[in-house]
Amino acid sequence: MKTRNLLLLLAAAVMLSGCGMLKQKAAEYYLGRARKTAAAQNPPPAAIEAAFTDIELALSYAPDSRQAVTLLEDLAEAASRNGFAKAQELEAGALRKALAASPSNWAAREALINFFAARGDTAGLEAMAAQSQELAASGDAQSRYCALLAALAARASALPWLESEGYLALNKTPEVFFEKTAAYAAAAEKIPGLKAETEKLAAADPSLKKAAPAELLSAAEVAAADALRDPAAVNRVVLFSSRTASDQAFRKAVESTVLGNAALIRRDYPQARAFYQGALNNYPGMLDAARQIAEADFQEGAGMAATGGDQKAAARLLYKAYGEVSGAITEALKSGNVLPFIKPDKFLGELYSLKAADLAALRAVEGKRLRNTARLQSEFKAALDEALKLNPEGRLAREMLDRYNKEGF
Repeated sequence: MKTRNLLLLLAAAVMLSGCGMLKQKAAEYYLGRARKTAAAQNPPPAAIEAAFTDIELALSYAPDSRQAVTLLEDLAEAASRNGFAKAQELEAGALRKALAASPSNWAAREALINFFAARGDTAGLEAMAAQSQELAASGDAQSRYCALLAALAARASALPWLESEGYLALNKTPEVFFEKTAAYAAAAEKIPGLKAETEKLAAADPSLKKAAPAELLSAAEVAAADALRDPAAVNRVVLFSSRTASDQAFRKAVESTVLGNAALIRRDYPQARAFYQGALNNYPGMLDAARQIAEADFQEGAGMAATGGDQKAAARLLYKAYGEVSGAITEALKSGNVLPFIKPDKFLGELYSLKAADLAALRAVEGKRLRNTARLQSEFKAALDEALKLNPEGRLAREMLDRYNKEGF
C-alpha cells in the first residue's frame, strides 16, 4: 500500500512538473510572436492588437513574468510611435489583467503605477496605493517590502499632480479647492511613514532591498525624493487643510477668496471685490484677497484705458491699485501669503510684477500729467528687478523688461 501511494505521489509530481514546463513553453511561444511584431517596421493595426493579445496569453501562463511586462511596455511604445491610438488603452488593460492574476507581479504593478503617473491619473494612483498597502498587510517580509515600495511610489507620484490640481482649483469653486487640498494633505501625511517603514525593513534585512525589482525600488526612491523636496511647502498645505476643517471663519474667508478669483476670471470686477472684501471681513490676514483687490482694480483700470473708456476713472482705479499693491507688498514681507500651492517667493514676485504693470499703465494713461515721474520710474524698475529675482519664470515681468529695454518707462 505504501509503495502504491509513493508511486502515485511520484507520478503526480512528474505531471505537475511537466505542466509547469508546458506553461513556460506556452508563455515563451506567445512572447516570441509578440516580440516579432514589436520589432517590425510599421506593423498593421491588426498585428499590433494580436501582439497585445499574445502578451496577455503569455501572462495567463506565466502570471509573474517580468519579461512579458517589459515586452508589453516596448510594444506599447513602438505602437504609439507608429500612430496606433489604442496602444495605451491595451497596455493598461493587459497590466490590470496581469495584476488580477498575480497581485505580487511587482514589475506589472510598477509599470501600471508609471502609466498612471505619466498621465496624472491621481485616482488610479490612489487605487494602486490602497491595493499595495493591503498586500503589505499579508505575506512574507519580501512581499511586504515590495508592496510598501509600490504604495510609496504610487502616493509620492500622485503628490505633484495633486499640487497642480490644487493650484488650478484656486480659480474654480471652493468645494473643488477644499477637495484637492484635503487629498494632497492626506497623501503627503502618509509618504514619510511609508518611506520610514521601507527603510526600517531594509535596515533590518538588507537582502530585501537586493532582491526587490530595481525598477520598483528606483520608482519609489525617485518619486519620494521629488514629493518631499520642499518639506516646508508640504507642511503648509497640511496645516492649511487642518485649519480649514477646524476654523469656520478662516474657511469662510478661503471660500470667498476662491469665489472672488472665479468672478475675476469672468471680469465681474464688482462681484470679485465684494467676495474679496468678504474674505477680509472674516479673516483680516487673508493677504491673498487683499492682493486680488489690487488686481481687480488694475485690470479694470487698464482695460478701461485700453478700450478708450473714461480715462479719469481709469487713472483713479490705477492709483487705487498702486496704493493697494504697495500695502500688500509691505504685509507680504512680514507674514507671507495664506493660500497653499503658491510659494511665498512667487507670491511676492507676482506682487512686484503687478506693481510694475500698474505703474506702466499709469504712465500710459497720465502721460505728461503724471507727477513725480522720476520717482515712479525708479519704483517701476525696482519692482521689476524684484519680480524677476523672486520669480524668474514670471511671464509678465519678462515682457515688461523687454518693453522697458526697447521703449523706456
